[in-house]
Amino acid sequence: MPFAQAISDLMRACPAIKGAAFTDLDGEEIAFEPSDAREALRLCAAYGGIALRRLSMAEAESGRGPVRRISLRGSSGAFVTLMVGDAYQLILQVGDRAPEGSVLAAARPTVATLAANV
Repeated sequence: MPFAQAISDLMRACPAIKGAAFTDLDGEEIAFEPSDAREALRLCAAYGGIALRRLSMAEAESGRGPVRRISLRGSSGAFVTLMVGDAYQLILQVGDRAPEGSVLAAARPTVATLAANV
C-alpha cells in the first residue's frame, strides 16, 4: 500500500517525527506508524480534522482560502496537521526540540505522494 510506505519513509527521513498518521478529516485511519501511538494519533487526527474544517470556514468568511496546516507546540513536543487534497490529513507528532521548518520540509514530498494516490 503506498500510504503505509509513504508514512514509513517519512519517519525514516525525519527522526524528529515520533508518530505519523494519514487519515480522513474525521480521523478514520488509513495508515499510521508506530503502532503503539495509534490511539494518540487517532485522537489528534479527530481534533485536527475538526480544527482544519472550522478554521477553513472562518477563513472563507473572511475572504481567504482554506487552512492547509495547523501546528501546535506543547511543553513536551508538537503536533502538526497538514491537509492532503481536500478530504484527508497527515498528522505528525514531533519531538520537543525539533525545528518546525525541517519537519515541514521532510513532510512536503510525503503530502504530494499521498495526494497523488488518493
